[in-house]
Amino acid sequence: MHGGAENEVSGICERLLKITGDALLSDDFDKFAACFQLPYFIATSDHKASIDTPEAFRELFDRTICDFRLKGVTDLVRVCESSEYRSETQIGSTHVTHLMCAAQRITDPYPTFSTIELIDGEWKITSSQYALDKNMAVGAALNALNANAPAKQT
Repeated sequence: MHGGAENEVSGICERLLKITGDALLSDDFDKFAACFQLPYFIATSDHKASIDTPEAFRELFDRTICDFRLKGVTDLVRVCESSEYRSETQIGSTHVTHLMCAAQRITDPYPTFSTIELIDGEWKITSSQYALDKNMAVGAALNALNANAPAKQT
């Protein structure tokens, strides 16, 4: 892949990380949800689910925000480690997240692999695999969501 394509795909991933990170920190569900396509497949070391409805996606978002507040998250530092076109309409991307409370890291950084697809002219996240357990961030949210079973288990 030539440098232009690498810069383009990296820019797509960085833009989605910026939008979703800002939306999480400002509790802006609409801005966050606009970056995803349902059904959205999500996995952690403890759970996996297909989030099929806007209501289940909202609950996952709200539970993630709740976990951030409980842990005192004030900033998300997310760095795109790699991204590449798998086809003209699909990107595979890995980023690392640092959850911060002011200048202090709350937990060890964790990687996430996401699939991003071009849908109706917009790049949307269609799946994410988080290297997290049920005690942190989206892992805690997915664990709680699974306990209530509104999402279809896969």
